[in-house]
Amino acid sequence: MHLPNATYRLQFRNGMDFARAVEFIPHLARLGISHLYASPIFTAVRGSTHGYDIIDFNEIDPALGGEAGFRELVRALKAHGLGIILDIVPNHMAAHIENDWWHDVIEWGRASHCAGYFDIDWQQPLTLSFLGRSFEAEVAAGALRLAFDRDRCCLAFAYYGTLYPLHPKTYAEALDEGDPALDRIAFIAKAAEPNEAARFHAELAAVATIPSMAAALDTHLAHVSAEKAHRLHELQPWRLTDWRTARDHLSYRRFFEITGLVGVRVEDPAVFAETHRLALDLVGQGLVDGLRVDHIDGLADPELYLRRLRKEVGSRAFLVVEKILEAAEPLPGQWPVEGTTGYEFISVLAELLTDESPSSGLWDETRRAQAEKAVRECKLMLLRRNFNAEVTRLAKLVGNSGRASGERIGEAIRQLIAALSVYRTYISDRGVYARDQQIIDGIMAKASAAAPAVAAELALVAAALTVKGGLAEQAAWPEFRTRFQQLSGAVMAKAVEDTFFYRRGDFLAANEVGADPCWRPSGVGHFHEMMQTRSSDCPHGLSATSTHDTKRGEDARARLYVISEALEIWRDAVARWHEMNEARIRPLPTGDAPEADVEQFLYQSLLGIWPVPHLRDGAELLPLYERMTGFAVKAVREAKLRTSWDCPNEHYEAAVGGFLRDLLDRRNRAFLEDFDRTARPFIDAGLINSLSQTLVKLTAPGVPDIYRGSERLDLSLVDPDNRRGFSPVPTLGRPPRLPTTSDFEDLKQWMIGQCLGYRGREGSNLLTSGDYRPLDVQGPAARHAAAFMRRAAGDDFLLTVVPRLVFGQTEVNRLSLRPRLWQETALAWPADCARMRLRNLFTGAIVEPQDVLPLADIFDAFPVACFVRA
Repeated sequence: MHLPNATYRLQFRNGMDFARAVEFIPHLARLGISHLYASPIFTAVRGSTHGYDIIDFNEIDPALGGEAGFRELVRALKAHGLGIILDIVPNHMAAHIENDWWHDVIEWGRASHCAGYFDIDWQQPLTLSFLGRSFEAEVAAGALRLAFDRDRCCLAFAYYGTLYPLHPKTYAEALDEGDPALDRIAFIAKAAEPNEAARFHAELAAVATIPSMAAALDTHLAHVSAEKAHRLHELQPWRLTDWRTARDHLSYRRFFEITGLVGVRVEDPAVFAETHRLALDLVGQGLVDGLRVDHIDGLADPELYLRRLRKEVGSRAFLVVEKILEAAEPLPGQWPVEGTTGYEFISVLAELLTDESPSSGLWDETRRAQAEKAVRECKLMLLRRNFNAEVTRLAKLVGNSGRASGERIGEAIRQLIAALSVYRTYISDRGVYARDQQIIDGIMAKASAAAPAVAAELALVAAALTVKGGLAEQAAWPEFRTRFQQLSGAVMAKAVEDTFFYRRGDFLAANEVGADPCWRPSGVGHFHEMMQTRSSDCPHGLSATSTHDTKRGEDARARLYVISEALEIWRDAVARWHEMNEARIRPLPTGDAPEADVEQFLYQSLLGIWPVPHLRDGAELLPLYERMTGFAVKAVREAKLRTSWDCPNEHYEAAVGGFLRDLLDRRNRAFLEDFDRTARPFIDAGLINSLSQTLVKLTAPGVPDIYRGSERLDLSLVDPDNRRGFSPVPTLGRPPRLPTTSDFEDLKQWMIGQCLGYRGREGSNLLTSGDYRPLDVQGPAARHAAAFMRRAAGDDFLLTVVPRLVFGQTEVNRLSLRPRLWQETALAWPADCARMRLRNLFTGAIVEPQDVLPLADIFDAFPVACFVRA
């Protein structure tokens, strides 16, 4: 396997296809990228904006250029010395009529040859919760009617262009008028068998294309009564229902709470083979160099899946998993992968760039306890509302006698999941790992203290999780264990990342995918400890700073870290802005909009995307308003307090949007000038933070991952804002001697090119397998810098030195720090390392061997420093 030097994530769709990607390749090659890291390329639902709603695992999406376009992309990549890593989605696919497998399951029910592909509970009809109202209401309104699907050649219920096929054995009920033409269709359907579905549809097509028969059929279907439609619906192996009912009644596993994405049973070897045929073939042909496995925690048995996948691809493919590691959680050592997609790397950087001082007022025990309590409440709220159907199914699997017992078991399940501090455990038929037993013991203690009334049920659920069911009443326990673990990760993601992090607005930089909601920074020492652990345990995982899923772009987050250094200044500003804009807050019967917490959330989000140059005219405010408004609606819906996705409060959302419109109106000059003036030192310090985190990513253990466009300034908000179009910009031949803040984008991109060039040539072995060693910074400004060494055999080394916590220390309009900050502060050369001549990778300056390296000299000509052996 050839380990990547660096990956570059491209999101296909939204204007990006294979032909467009080919145009990017020279830019990637000049940047030093070794592998294009592609979002899913397999055929997705028509019009998909992301590609995770796959309808055919074994076809490259024609919308992107198809197989021919993909082969041309790979050819162009290889011509420039680049490879490609594909994002695969084994957990789910689209529950959509365009999906042939799903269509077959709807048409034939459990008898479909595809029924075993999906994670469906066949003890009840398949629920299709896609209606805007109840079935009866939609029929009465004329929105739901019988029709003949001429593309699929079958009878169906038509609903706004979507046609749900009837089971062939029910055609006689639909066509019981005694018309010879209709009798012919009913006769063909009566003889149909699911294993001969293609012949059945061909025979129907031959009959239905006869003009007289087509006319008779259309006339009949147009006059089917509501009563017959209801009766016919009851005969189907499925039920069309209001989409809101999915929270309480759903017959299949879904991705998170998205009913349009159905779980796939890749734990079945036959299903694994059918869903991975094309991806494995692309690896086998040498067209694809690596795979990124999406949502590994959704699978029934992640370890078994990964072992099977590794066996198929052998050692030739680079494998990483999208696994969210919570605080101090290790990647399971038994997984045969190179590492994760790198969200935990963001948490490491947070230690470096956040002020850990108790005086900041952000990190006291009260705040931690409040966060822990709030997260538990968010989990319980989701388990009782959004995921109630899943909990009900789990309770039945444990075994209950009577309604009351089932409700109590359900509450025990909720309490245990709410007590989890990680996404999931990995208990299987192979047994219980010590780590998992420790987790179960811990959540049992927490849940028992929180809900003593269901103590007996908690013990029963814990036994169902850890005991191999041998008794008759325990027969369903293995399935329960699997589904419990699949659900807990979804609840964690939705409760923390997509609920609590949209409610807490005092320090948005900490509200990131994979972040510990109860996190308290420990500073540079802990940063080094985490890096050393990464070096020993996961040296080849991706190091991410921006992705398609992060809550904000890397440079916006780097700017928001600065708030921890100047909390009082920020709080005073928020109070001042609230007073200035009080008249713009809308009074509603349910309370002011936006309320104080949301107002603060909006100001901080606005700071994250505020332009680096001073605003010149009002025209620049319109894009800010449009971006902020879309983001604000998503944020308040995710918070689920006064509005939500399933129950939108249009008046409240309009009030929040109106507040933003007035806020960013050019006539609101006093506020805009005050905001811009206040933002300047945060922006300037944030740019230094950005360069620091970029250099650390490029030189620390792990494979640097660059999200499309983030080689330049990335001030994006959460998706869809982070999918905005962009075009590559040529890299400078050399940076300006005295760079200004307006040079930031060019400087960042140039620095990435310099580091990746070194990584790809003489630094390849060092940065792939070299040790990580913290270095001491001594002197009065020691807390304002961090340094580490990467070292390999033969005195091969690289030295990284970056500034941190520099609010108020930047020079006006310059990407540099005031020299007096570094007075009497120096980097101590390790006593057990021979002193050597150093070459600054960015300036070319030579530093002679010495015991201490003054930081004033190190940062004299460039904001960050990287030294290699001269």
